[in-house]
Amino acid sequence: MSRHAHKFQAEGDFVERLEGKERQDKIPAEEIVHRMGLSGDETVIDLGAGTGYFTIPIAKRSYKVIAVDIEPRMISVLKQRMSDGGPKNVEPLEAEMTSVPLPDASADRVFAAFVYHEVESQERLLSECHRLLRPSGRLTVIDFQKRRTDLGPPVSVRKKPEHVLSTAGRMFKLVGRYETEVFYQLELQRQ
Repeated sequence: MSRHAHKFQAEGDFVERLEGKERQDKIPAEEIVHRMGLSGDETVIDLGAGTGYFTIPIAKRSYKVIAVDIEPRMISVLKQRMSDGGPKNVEPLEAEMTSVPLPDASADRVFAAFVYHEVESQERLLSECHRLLRPSGRLTVIDFQKRRTDLGPPVSVRKKPEHVLSTAGRMFKLVGRYETEVFYQLELQRQ
């Protein structure tokens, strides 16, 4: 892995780190998903879905969610949640988010929360998102601000929103932007 990438480790109490009170307070899943403006009939691919922190609120507002994660322990937690009464419209998929084994134009939306800084090639990630989206589909990119915060990876691996926008280039156009001290949310439309 490149020295510029930082991958979340599913070790120890990783569920608490991903879903604890501090994270809920600073990264409110329901508000973030609300800003996506889902209509209820979309198929959404959640890249780096983890334990379902965003997957479950997205599932409540969409037709179907394909929850992609490379980490078997994350997929296991997510599957357990689905069998314990979670939403029935979630399809967990163990896969690398830069090469998802789905056909072109599989989704109306792609959701990539706190994974942009984790991949070795952001260009490859955005190209894969473009491939997975139907024409005029939307991509939501959420990541940590490039400054010291109580949550998140080292500042050195974080990317500014402008990095996302310049990397998205001609593949996407910006249609919405929201920022807090901790994170930014970019809504991009496939071109």
